[in-house]
Amino acid sequence: MAQVVTRVVVALSALYTLVFGVWMWGWPRSFAEYVDFPPHEHFLHDLGAFHLGIGIALVSALVWRDAIVVVLVGFATAGLIHAVNHAMDAHLGGAASDPYVIGAQTLVAVVGIVFRVRHLRQRQAKVQAR
Repeated sequence: MAQVVTRVVVALSALYTLVFGVWMWGWPRSFAEYVDFPPHEHFLHDLGAFHLGIGIALVSALVWRDAIVVVLVGFATAGLIHAVNHAMDAHLGGAASDPYVIGAQTLVAVVGIVFRVRHLRQRQAKVQAR
């Protein structure tokens, strides 16, 4: 019973953060009006990116049991959207290198995911071979 309740809480939390993340990212002015927040487009894009990263991490936790994979998937998701934000919001400020630096951090996280998943599969294969 406790496992079912926990999975439901994680799923509902994922839904909540994903819905709000999409709203912040896709319609920042609407979200700002709803919460009576100053309409700073780039800031709300970034908040949306980080909410989406957390939401995807929560969904990932329902799929994978490995904390390192889950956190890297969330980080990579947020990083990818964050890099896109800096590219599309370049006219709002920031350094020209921001999308590339953030994109490089994201790429490092993706490499970490690939190596971790490979390691877990190899470990599982060894256990099954016994």
